[in-house]
Amino acid sequence: MLSLVKLIIPTVLGLTVAALILWLFFPGKFSLINTQEINKSFGQFVEIQGVDEYVIAKLVTHEEFIAEHYKTLMGYPIGNTRAKLSLVANYQYHVKLRELKVNAENGTVVISAPRLYLSSPVPVELSTLKESTNRFLFGPDKDVVLEKLKQEASAQLAVKGESKLNAIYDKAAKALADNFHAYFVSNGYGRHYKDIVVEFADEHSNSRRQFNYNPGFCGKAPCTLELDLGKGRIFTLE
Repeated sequence: MLSLVKLIIPTVLGLTVAALILWLFFPGKFSLINTQEINKSFGQFVEIQGVDEYVIAKLVTHEEFIAEHYKTLMGYPIGNTRAKLSLVANYQYHVKLRELKVNAENGTVVISAPRLYLSSPVPVELSTLKESTNRFLFGPDKDVVLEKLKQEASAQLAVKGESKLNAIYDKAAKALADNFHAYFVSNGYGRHYKDIVVEFADEHSNSRRQFNYNPGFCGKAPCTLELDLGKGRIFTLE
């Protein structure tokens, strides 16, 4: 037994010395400690819901949110904590198909929508999410301040998205007209109208946006001959 111990101790010491030498002279290729990361994802089926959201416009912006909380003692500040969030938000705007009204008259297709909706909660690109906190003296707990800022940011994103609606109507109307035109063309109705008009009832100006798709439209019956002369000029023969 004693001889076995005498054999093991020098062997262990030799291996330890050898490992230290390798670690000192080849630090990038040899490590005494192996670190592993294990990522797991869990999902649970709850339910599938049908939705009526036809997204016709998207706005991508970089957003920053900053919060600063103070702690006081007898009315005097004794510290503060500052938290900051930086992210890329994807504002998506949609109409509801069941609310759309489509009418065709005198070679014009009129699409009326009662309103343009902001999809909520506003999606955030997680890869762009950056968090930072700074605590001075006896400021509030950093995790508490950061968590509160995250909750407030979600509500602020919805408010910001609603405030940008006026800048979205033009793109949304064009996208809606283009999509309906593509749908009509794929179903063989692309030559039965000249213009598509889009109206949003909730827009303050109540404007009508008109988009031309068939400059040579001849009426209910298709033209016998149509030549594109360029620069928006169409020669037609009924």
